[in-house]
Amino acid sequence: MKSVRIKILLLCIASITATAPLFALPGTIVIGALKGPTGIGMVRLFDSPPSLPGNLKLETIAVPSADIMVAKVIGGEYDAAVLPVNMAAKLYSAGIPIRLAAIVGNGMVSFLTSDPSVSSLADLRGKEIAVAGQGATPDYLLRFLLERAGIDPNTDLRLSYSLPYPEAAEALAGGKIRYAVLPEPFSTLALKANPALRSPIDLGALWTRATGQVSYPMSALVVSDRLAQSHPAAVARLLAAYADSIAWVVAHPREAGLLVEKHDLGLKASIATAAIPRSNYVFETAAHARGAVEALLSVFLATAPASIGGKLPDPAFYASFD
Repeated sequence: MKSVRIKILLLCIASITATAPLFALPGTIVIGALKGPTGIGMVRLFDSPPSLPGNLKLETIAVPSADIMVAKVIGGEYDAAVLPVNMAAKLYSAGIPIRLAAIVGNGMVSFLTSDPSVSSLADLRGKEIAVAGQGATPDYLLRFLLERAGIDPNTDLRLSYSLPYPEAAEALAGGKIRYAVLPEPFSTLALKANPALRSPIDLGALWTRATGQVSYPMSALVVSDRLAQSHPAAVARLLAAYADSIAWVVAHPREAGLLVEKHDLGLKASIATAAIPRSNYVFETAAHARGAVEALLSVFLATAPASIGGKLPDPAFYASFD
């Protein structure tokens, strides 16, 4: 159903982009942040929007789902937005006039279990593993790593997608399931509810060993072409403020957690505070992150080409505002 909705939205691109105004609101740059862990890094922009060149104002909006964010980006209602990396690539490949400005979140996916006998991927043969988010980064990451270890994810074990993130975390903590792959903050939720859970397989380390990349990008900041071309100085200032926000969040998790709850970014202060140290917030310019982005998108391309638009983005996808 999700892919059908996105396809319908993509069919409207020609008429939308031809008539879209320069800004969603006159003189205002509108930026969307997904509620949940993705939006945490932007929280200081919500609390203290930066001043921008040209008397422009910044409006920050917390968006409840990626579907809604995609619709707003396609419709030209947002001048900038944070999206999953593969979705940003898919929109660009479909002709949506956006560019990748920065990576704002790296790998934050954990394997958790209550089974003391598991210490490697090989120990998962014959097991059923809950993977919240079929077709999302945790799913493709796990499949890639299993295959690299000589394990067929379709026959040597069972990947279950029946539980959404919160329910999977609750079921794992309550002993109803024994194995799960979860992103933040849901792995933190499970660990707080059941300290006996452990993470014996470091998926990030396995990714680094397989690809040579330090991590894998999960969250991408994109900007509209018309904003990038008309107000590059404002975009550069916005990026600097976003980088400062991330650095502050990482250094002050307790204070950041309070702001996350204050601005209704989808998490209680205590959960956000606990999740921040495990959430791998970064700020890497598009040019700097290109190798890591292409490494991850290549996994999507090999497994499900349609998930990134059938091809790797061309070099113009990677914007520069130096």
